[in-house]
Amino acid sequence: MDFDSVALDVCSMAGPLEVRLKAAGSRGFRQVVLSAADLASHPQGVEMAVRMVRESGIKVLALKQLEDFEGHAGPLHEYKVHVAQGLLTLCHRVGAQMLLVKASAAPDAGLEPGRVARDLAKLSTLAVPKGIRVTYQATPGSTVAADLFGAEEVVNAVERANFGLALDTGHLFTSDGGLNALDRCYLDQLFLVELCDLIRLEHAAEERHLRVLPGDGACGDEIVELIRRLRVVGFHGAFCLSASNDDYAQLPADFVAERAMESLRWLLALLRHVDLPRRRGTVVRAAHV
Repeated sequence: MDFDSVALDVCSMAGPLEVRLKAAGSRGFRQVVLSAADLASHPQGVEMAVRMVRESGIKVLALKQLEDFEGHAGPLHEYKVHVAQGLLTLCHRVGAQMLLVKASAAPDAGLEPGRVARDLAKLSTLAVPKGIRVTYQATPGSTVAADLFGAEEVVNAVERANFGLALDTGHLFTSDGGLNALDRCYLDQLFLVELCDLIRLEHAAEERHLRVLPGDGACGDEIVELIRRLRVVGFHGAFCLSASNDDYAQLPADFVAERAMESLRWLLALLRHVDLPRRRGTVVRAAHV
């Protein structure tokens, strides 16, 4: 895990795109994860949004996200292919390395596993000319891939070099059953790990968790152990800090980016005591306003 390669997910941060990019960059982040909506809904148009990203000097690790793509037939399938082509074009224009795809939540999408594999293979083929990797993430309740193990089975069925797995620690520590879920997986096609911590909401009518930055919740030790295990199996993919909640969405972007950098420093301080490569180079100090 390299300090400067960890991305910040700015999708849930408040403010215009340029404000969020500036906040992330001024705190020392060199990569971000964007939402396609950040580009498409920019008040000055997509061209200006793309230009802002390109001129910011910040790399785009991944673009969110394609949903309910696989397992359909007829006009709906064709429609989803057109949507995917549009998102891949946006990825290419901002230099995003990956397109994040969430396993379909459509009730009948998982009825034909062969169709699912063919659809996702087609998607990976569309991504090849643009040099984009497709990262596939489980969706709790999905009939296609409801957990990490199911998502890896889909990735294995697709059998494409640019089609891999995205792991979300928020799902891992809740619907996937925790670190033991890793024992069922090979993780040889793991491209992206989204890191968030969790706080259980005690008085909720049903079990719910607040997604927060690593170190602010109850799963800090598990996150460190996850990264250690990934190192053991030779993982060299990407990490991003991804904590989406209503509180961060109404706070200044500078505040959230500063908290994210503090979280990253906390995490790396703990990782120095386990069998992981240390950060190379000079520490980038966060700017203060």
